[in-house]
Amino acid sequence: MGQYFIAAVFVMLAIAGACLLPPLWHGARRSAFAVALVLPLAAVLLYWQIGNPLALDPARRTASPTLDQEIDALAMHMRQHPESVDGWVLLARSRKQQQRFPESLDAYARALKLAPKEPELLVEMAETMTLADSAHRIGDDALQLLQQAKSIDPRNQRALWFLGIAAYQQQHYAEAAATWEPLLTLAPESTRPALRKQIDDARAHAGMPPLPAETPAVAGPALLTARVDIAPALRAKLAPNDVLFVYARLPGGPPMPLAVKRVPAKDFPITIALADADGPMPTMRLSQQTTVDVQARVSHSGDAVPQSGDFETAPLTATVGAKDAIMLTIDRVH
Repeated sequence: MGQYFIAAVFVMLAIAGACLLPPLWHGARRSAFAVALVLPLAAVLLYWQIGNPLALDPARRTASPTLDQEIDALAMHMRQHPESVDGWVLLARSRKQQQRFPESLDAYARALKLAPKEPELLVEMAETMTLADSAHRIGDDALQLLQQAKSIDPRNQRALWFLGIAAYQQQHYAEAAATWEPLLTLAPESTRPALRKQIDDARAHAGMPPLPAETPAVAGPALLTARVDIAPALRAKLAPNDVLFVYARLPGGPPMPLAVKRVPAKDFPITIALADADGPMPTMRLSQQTTVDVQARVSHSGDAVPQSGDFETAPLTATVGAKDAIMLTIDRVH
């Protein structure tokens, strides 16, 4: 290829010289000879320094792969290496973005065979089933996946949201409202106004009154006091950004707390007081209970939802209004 390129350079320069040299020939023969000799040689030397003749070969010119081609390459790779959960999840999400739902569902199914207890995968597969439905209705298979996800993680926000939608689609409005209400304590505060509106709409369809207005609880005396310490082995593993949650729940009841406090995980032992003002749910107050389960947890992520690797105590039953503090020792890993 190189010799043809060089020959082509000389031909093109010869044509250019035919146009440029006659005037020079009549005026200065030496200049004409110099141009005729130096110009082709300089062009070839310059190209060999900064160019690549092979780049002109059509067989060597290929366009950058498109996103669709990259996804197809991932699909081929997964057929050859089917043991990667992350690979199947990436392929499933990519096919969903392409709206190739059957292929997406197949990839999710393969991922779930490798990780059957992952609630997020169950929810994502249920969502994809719903997107594949022309009416976007949550069918029985998708509903079963969502219920399975909730059984594994009762606080999974997306599972609760889609289960509420399924109940609403079936005109089970009271059930939809009851399914969505726990999200008021789990979802980001910025989403609460829209969420309350959705819940009130479901309650109205069910002939129920709207949720009570959100009014801050009046600060009052502590109803429960916990003295929290941490085992020395776990204290040594605390990170600067770790957060301590202390919360009270109904014994044997839902996972949503009646009262919760969030403070930096330091200065152990620490005393935490809980009152009605610490309750996230306006319809359920700590003062309405006789006994509650109290638990403390150190979160490495700062998330209120327990994560694997968090440090925690076992839940202990306490009497609301007791004068003595309940003693909690963080001594186990979630």
